[in-house]
Amino acid sequence: MKFYGLSIIDWGIIALYLGALIVIGRWTRKKVKTTSDFFQAGRSFGKVMTSFLNFGNMVSADQAAGVTREIYRQGLSGVWFQNLVLFITPFYWFSSVLQRRARYVAPGDIYEHRFQSKFLSGLFAVYLLLSAIYGSSLGYLITGKTMQAVLVKPETECTSDEKACIMRFREMKSLEAKQSGDQISTGEVLRLDYLHELEKKGEVKASISYIDLTSFYILYGLVTAAYVIMGGLFAAAYTDVLQGIMIFFLSTALIPVGLHALGGFAGLHAKVPDAMFNLFGSSAGSEYTWYFVLTMVIVNLIGLAPRNFTVGGSAKDDSSARIGMVTGAFAKRLIIIGWALTGVIAVGLYADKLSDATFIWGTMTLDLLGTGFVGLMLASVLAANMASKAGSSLEWSAAFTKNILLPLRPHTSEKRQLLVGRLVIFIVLIGGIGFAYAVDDIFVVFKYVLSIGTVVGPALWLVYFWRRLSTKAVIVQMVLSILITVVVPNVIPAIGSLRQSEALTVETKAHTEITTVRAKESDVRNGTARVVGEKIEKSVVVAPVAIYFEKVERIDPKNPSSIREGSGVFKFQLWLLGLCGLDLVNFSKAGLSTASFAFDIIFPFVVLFLVSLLTKPNSKKVLEEFYARVHTPSLSNRDLDKIEVQKRIDDPALVEKSKMFPHTNWEFPRPTKFDLWGFAACWAGVAVIIGLYVIIMNFGS
Repeated sequence: MKFYGLSIIDWGIIALYLGALIVIGRWTRKKVKTTSDFFQAGRSFGKVMTSFLNFGNMVSADQAAGVTREIYRQGLSGVWFQNLVLFITPFYWFSSVLQRRARYVAPGDIYEHRFQSKFLSGLFAVYLLLSAIYGSSLGYLITGKTMQAVLVKPETECTSDEKACIMRFREMKSLEAKQSGDQISTGEVLRLDYLHELEKKGEVKASISYIDLTSFYILYGLVTAAYVIMGGLFAAAYTDVLQGIMIFFLSTALIPVGLHALGGFAGLHAKVPDAMFNLFGSSAGSEYTWYFVLTMVIVNLIGLAPRNFTVGGSAKDDSSARIGMVTGAFAKRLIIIGWALTGVIAVGLYADKLSDATFIWGTMTLDLLGTGFVGLMLASVLAANMASKAGSSLEWSAAFTKNILLPLRPHTSEKRQLLVGRLVIFIVLIGGIGFAYAVDDIFVVFKYVLSIGTVVGPALWLVYFWRRLSTKAVIVQMVLSILITVVVPNVIPAIGSLRQSEALTVETKAHTEITTVRAKESDVRNGTARVVGEKIEKSVVVAPVAIYFEKVERIDPKNPSSIREGSGVFKFQLWLLGLCGLDLVNFSKAGLSTASFAFDIIFPFVVLFLVSLLTKPNSKKVLEEFYARVHTPSLSNRDLDKIEVQKRIDDPALVEKSKMFPHTNWEFPRPTKFDLWGFAACWAGVAVIIGLYVIIMNFGS
């Protein structure tokens, strides 16, 4: 018996998982007595629980589905959608210790204490809440589309309009195949352009789903909020143990059945073009060239500054924080290999058959897994998303409660703070639903989230290492960065005259590339090669892309001379670079993104250094207190921990002895042998994982 395309057994497994979360939430609620318990689990977690907590906080099903989606579009290089964090992992060896030693609760505490500014603390809290609402839309978007792909309507149950969408998709794919083989007529080119315009408007689809996204989003948000609201970080950590096991299933279950369907690794290589196995994109049409990946790595490193004082501050000491974070991070890097292989398998199974590559995970689940396993996979998708949202939602909650509520109402009781903190979690999770509707492309959301990370990241890195950083410099940089990265990009698209401006709706130049590849089975069938493996030349049409908007489309798709209109976020950084004389029309899509990220990397640091040197430094007393904390290893015994910090406050010479550059404004701690060996071991782990990619992706070729 089936309900909405899914068996009762599968629905039962999903219900069982959701029920388990509520049980854990109710059980851990007894442990929450204070805000410290709610936000940081009383700073009581050892290495094992910290590992599970960090793993759950880092992993989300939107990442898994996002990787497969990007690989389906771009080949193996699409793994950098998430795997760019691989090169950041060794730095966790140090950043995990810094955020634990800061000994704060809420993310804005560092601004209120180190910079003596409640304004900055509140501004950061507001920024964090707004970006959290936008960022949470990613989980909704991926989870919803995965569910849509599984709960597919048979064509016999589709309406006439829905059937028309499906027929247009099939026609579009047929014409694209003709265009690839240079067998397309002028009239067919115009028809294909028209279908592409309809696709942008969501009127071309490979399938229609039963699921109502609004109802699903609300249910998903409510369940996620429920167990975190009850048990706080205790609930997040204990559910992460269960969810960690389910995430492993999610990451590996589709691989053996997918390879079996293709005829093993040899069959995989026979069906998937060689270029799809390149770890870095090489063509002008690729969005993941080595230089784009490099800038994404730097931007992500800046955005992941040591600021998470909820999850990051829950470890009982330095060792638990450091080993727990690095172990959790490397566990994620390993399962990304599973996501990558699943993505390449999807190319072999469904090349050019899906209207939206975001549906891949759900489509593979429906096609390859049997009754019971489908429900387990869907429960695992929910688990992966809820695990990441649980930890981050507590950071948002702490930001509002400690950095907005308390400065306005300093005498608010602990009980009232807990009530408000729980309410904030509910509001933010539900608020993300609106953005899930506003943005339909996860890669757009991902790049934007990376960009807004540079609003606060530069100051939060410098604050640990440069004593001269001033409050006024941080205020100026944050205000300018928010204007450039958040305000202007979202205001311009709301102004019709600018959205339709010829100067702002320009696109890059279209061109054709000739590439040499080894022939696949499809090439032999098409008559373009005699045998599989023969070297042949193929022409690849690199379509024009919008420069200043995410998309540029005709208002009337049927009229080739119709006014063109920009949609999505406006790329203000590129507009500024264009004013400086950069010839953006001749850039590739990856080149445009690289230029935008380069601006985001350089601009904030220039402002921070210049303004700091031109303004007064902060209070000497406050600086000595802050750097005494940073240079004091955290201990599990709270009384001894306070004594050690106070020693360094009373005697600043102890801090100077622990610095690489004593008696300067640079606060880099002198590394110990354990620091250096651990850092080296992390880089060895990075090399091993890259080696695994090379071995697995070349196996059977």
